[in-house]
Amino acid sequence: MSPADAIPLDDAALLSAWERTLAVARPWREVALLAAASGEPADGLARLPVGERDRRLLAVREQAFGSRLTCETACPACGARLELELEAAEIRLPSRDVEASDLRMAEGGTVVTFRLPDSVDVAACVDQASDPENVLLSRCVVTATHHGAPVDGAALPPEVRERLAKRMAELDPQADLLLNLTCPDCARSWQATFDPAGFLLAEIDAWASRVLGDVDRLARAYGWSEAEILALSPLRRRRYLELAGA
Repeated sequence: MSPADAIPLDDAALLSAWERTLAVARPWREVALLAAASGEPADGLARLPVGERDRRLLAVREQAFGSRLTCETACPACGARLELELEAAEIRLPSRDVEASDLRMAEGGTVVTFRLPDSVDVAACVDQASDPENVLLSRCVVTATHHGAPVDGAALPPEVRERLAKRMAELDPQADLLLNLTCPDCARSWQATFDPAGFLLAEIDAWASRVLGDVDRLARAYGWSEAEILALSPLRRRRYLELAGA
């Protein structure tokens, strides 16, 4: 899904989509948003590999807010704040055609067939604070044998689980997006995880708060309905706010 494939969402439609996401927790919030932006059933979108879901959400973000993402983080060494300017095209990794043979792994007499994690798997791990990664891996194991004897996915040796996690990351790198950062103050270099879905949800929350505030002020000033105010372009809306002294 490219930005051009996303359904154009005007302010009213985006507000409606945002409102629907508030009724559910993550990762269902991002699934609901993607359903609104794509017109596809949420059930099917929930079964997309996490990286493909996030790749599509980046396209939605570009369509709604543009290609430049502004965020900040802190240096883990000195605590300095870093302001980051990211381009969606730079963090949207190319999708990979995954063959059945790619989803089979052999390690030390253990043979595992697996699938890539999706939003349903992530949701099942939300309350697994003690060991969510192993719960996720176990859910994605389709079959496992050790020297020909069946074994449970939860009982795989640590080295097999470690290699399985790495293999999943190789096949779906968008699901675990890492940024290479360097602190300008102390020159410390490190990798930081970037969550496109979480970033977009936070953006939409902030945007909705601003838009609803504008609607409230303009409705009080001019007596217009929400639909009438949202039908105005952002430029005209700002101008009316200035005229109303809001």
